Amino acid sequence: MRHFKSTVAALLAFSMIFSLTACREKVSDKEFEKKLTRSVTTETIPEPTETEPPEPTETEPTDTEPTDSSSDPSNMQGLNLKAPVPEKNCAIEIPQDERYHYDMVLTLDPETNTVSGHVVAYFFNNSNEAWSDLCFRDYPSLFKDSQTSGVQGSDGALTEVTNITVGNTALTMKRDSDVSVFWVSLPQPLHPNDTMTLSYDFTTKIPSLKDRFGVHNGVYNVTNFYPILAVYTEDGWSHEKFYNMGECFFSEIADYNVMLTVPSEYKILSTGTETKADNQGDKTTYTISAPCVRDFVFCASTSFKFFEDDYKDTHIRVVYDEAHPASTEMDECAEASLKAAQDSLAAFGEAFGEYPYPELDIILAPIEAGGMEYPNLIICTAESYYCMKNSYERIPFEQMSIVVAHEIGHQWFMGIVGSNSGLEPWLDESFASYTEIVYAEYIGLSDQYDHYSKKYMDLSSSAIHDSLKSMDQIPVNRSYYSFSNENSYVYAAYEIGKQALYQMEEAVGREEFHAIIREYVHRNAFTNSTEDRFFEVLFECAGQDNQALNALVESVFER
Repeated sequence: MRHFKSTVAALLAFSMIFSLTACREKVSDKEFEKKLTRSVTTETIPEPTETEPPEPTETEPTDTEPTDSSSDPSNMQGLNLKAPVPEKNCAIEIPQDERYHYDMVLTLDPETNTVSGHVVAYFFNNSNEAWSDLCFRDYPSLFKDSQTSGVQGSDGALTEVTNITVGNTALTMKRDSDVSVFWVSLPQPLHPNDTMTLSYDFTTKIPSLKDRFGVHNGVYNVTNFYPILAVYTEDGWSHEKFYNMGECFFSEIADYNVMLTVPSEYKILSTGTETKADNQGDKTTYTISAPCVRDFVFCASTSFKFFEDDYKDTHIRVVYDEAHPASTEMDECAEASLKAAQDSLAAFGEAFGEYPYPELDIILAPIEAGGMEYPNLIICTAESYYCMKNSYERIPFEQMSIVVAHEIGHQWFMGIVGSNSGLEPWLDESFASYTEIVYAEYIGLSDQYDHYSKKYMDLSSSAIHDSLKSMDQIPVNRSYYSFSNENSYVYAAYEIGKQALYQMEEAVGREEFHAIIREYVHRNAFTNSTEDRFFEVLFECAGQDNQALNALVESVFER
């Protein structure tokens, strides 16, 4: 989420007080047919090895039904559903399927505000077409100026990408007119099911920005910082235009083995799990294993203060910049954020399936947005508005807690279940916004969400439909690029989509709807999903004859 303090907060406040009046990405059938084994235990993530990635194998899909208890029809007792569903708190197993692999040797240089590295990327052609060229996304190059990034004060630079090689063959890159895209021509096509190992060096300039990618007051948010292979879809390579309003990144699941060197006085948090720290004079090299994630990011500072605890098998760390506290209550705010993380993992684990990773990091850092999500790591704004107790809040640091919950919700909807958030933004932002309701219900604050019910705003009514349509806020299932303005996009993706999901819950029942989402997660975990997949699960489980559900979907969505 790009949880905006200005636009979204104002729209949310408005919606709480008043009721309203008057290019799609697809994946192969083979990927869609992959099923995850459901069980009641979470897989232990193996330690990284130095062996070569396995050769790809063809796995034939099976029609055999799972035999464990999570899909037994007896689990439907008390649920008015038409298909078996996983039970509460079911495990989300990290699959053994072959996936991409990135080995990265990285160095952070605070003197030049750069991060440089050597990358060895292993991947394979999982499409039905030969690849003559590879497409890479290079988001840091956008921050060379404000015009390309959309962020005022950008002082970055084009990423230096050198030594691109396949085996002993040197390749060249050609940057697109969109500087966040470059192409690499292959000496010979990569055919379907063929594999490739490609290496390259890069140096990225970290802009001096109080943003999700930038450095401010010595806190480094180093995100989307290296060239990453784009996603190949039925329409070819996906390289939609970057936008600075929400989540706009799109990638495949991969394993990351990382060696990150920083000055020894710096403390880091990152995607994955630290397996080793090697101190050599004034430098420390961290070895990090991050299996089955969509990206690798890290944050660094000399003055992080840590707050740590566990939820089940997940270790949670919360930090803030002790040298530049946003309020005099930062310790209490960090403790509240830690509690919100534990409650979120409990609530979402019950509703959607257990968080499958061993770590989760929360950085209270200087960013303009309210929050931003990454694999195993979220960044929440360290601004006084969020970091102080407010008299109108029902629990201390309620605003920060809701932001924490939303960003952790993205661990399921963007992280575990991926999607093209430029073309189908509601699949992650609306779902993550809906997780705010699940969190609030779990901790006993659900009364604030009554205004999303049909009692206050019946999204299926013709009057509400016409009003929302006139404001270009429905249908919600459109690409970012098809909205007439950013306010319409924000309200549709963050608010109307959340309301639609809440009213789906009303139409089928709370427990039933959570069970449907669990089924959606299990079918699509660690793939890139589409709205067609969600609606397939919805109507398969809820049936085609629920009039309230049918009317809602027909009114709010374009199908």
